[in-house]
Amino acid sequence: MVDPSTLVEAIRVALGDPSVAGIAIEHDLEPIDGRGSAVAPPTYPSADGPAHPYSPTGTMPVASEQGWLTGVATGEDGRAVSAPLVILDDVQAQSARASQTLWEYRVELGGLPGFVLGGDDENRRATGANSVEALIDDVSLSSWTASHRHADSWIQMAAAKPGGEPVWKSNDGGLADLLTGINSTVDATTAFTHAPNSLLYGFWLSAGVARMHRQARAYRTRIIGYGAEPVYSGATKVDPLPISKESRVDRAAFGFGVAKSGGGKDKKERTDKPSNLGFGPNPGRVGVLGFGCERIAARGAISLSLLRSLQYGGDSAKQSAGAAALTVLGLAGDALLRRRTFLRSGCDLVSTASRYGLRRHGRAVPDSLPVDITTEPTWWGEALGAALEDCRAAGLQFAEPVQLYLSEPERKLLNEAAKALRTGTPVEDGSQ
Repeated sequence: MVDPSTLVEAIRVALGDPSVAGIAIEHDLEPIDGRGSAVAPPTYPSADGPAHPYSPTGTMPVASEQGWLTGVATGEDGRAVSAPLVILDDVQAQSARASQTLWEYRVELGGLPGFVLGGDDENRRATGANSVEALIDDVSLSSWTASHRHADSWIQMAAAKPGGEPVWKSNDGGLADLLTGINSTVDATTAFTHAPNSLLYGFWLSAGVARMHRQARAYRTRIIGYGAEPVYSGATKVDPLPISKESRVDRAAFGFGVAKSGGGKDKKERTDKPSNLGFGPNPGRVGVLGFGCERIAARGAISLSLLRSLQYGGDSAKQSAGAAALTVLGLAGDALLRRRTFLRSGCDLVSTASRYGLRRHGRAVPDSLPVDITTEPTWWGEALGAALEDCRAAGLQFAEPVQLYLSEPERKLLNEAAKALRTGTPVEDGSQ
């Protein structure tokens, strides 16, 4: 296996060459149950029911001699031939998955900084393993796994001690200053030190700060199915035990709250239809099960142009070393992410080929990197360690993770959610 320092040196050279705009990334993917099998895209609520990110007027990419998908299929007139496409995993989801994957391999990578949110160990032991309070105290979240990274509300509104006031309000230990001071517009040193994934995958924090702190994603990939055609199917739940359509059930007898009317108001009666509690057959309707695709590919890049532009208070040594380390971290996240391409039920993919190269201005086909990219976590730990040596020499390094705890208002939110789930009342799911 190639020495990881070879990759680090290649990245240093690329960063010093203004003709290199970024690191191009491509992965050829297939359904785990065979090419052409139906794959399920994400669904989104809409006025007409769940909608798939499907477009009937996309194009079909064509591979160059080197394998890069740099061309498109054309007709006899030389114009691009229209082909439908479906997005199987978009930029936001891919960024979140890569960030979470890096956190899962943090030990092999030599440790990562971040903000870690947890419950109260003493309270969990005191309340018993099956209590709601104990389950809340089992919470484990970090700025690598939260949707909005260090700017996520669960992190920003956490406490310095279990059940305490949100640091946003109290500024215990200066944590509010730390969390709201992370930026990339003037000096990205704090961001690199405590939240490097925010520099890679982006963040936006506009509340409680003197200036708007935001950062575009340096890493962007999405998985697209090309030549996608809908596959229709249907399913019906058959109950092996008989249920009369005339039956009524007592919700309270089953541990549920009162039924809700269409307007969301409580009904006076506690009785309900058995089917609303899951009893009896459930006839299904034919709908789009998924999409059969001629080609599936993950395509994207790490923008070296963006990483070069990060400011470290005018310190050029930090700027160069930080950009190299972030590039290595971004490549590690992408490579390790390809070890697990189960996206959702009905969409489990396998990578059949991967390409990483230098995307240059004035060239249609990327130059291949001089190193075969591996998916071995310890190799990436060595590569990241080599890049961080330059950072330490420049006065830039990763900090130890900062421990945070659920604040009292956050515990209240979780308690209310647990109560709603027990009584069968609706829980906010975040959908628009």
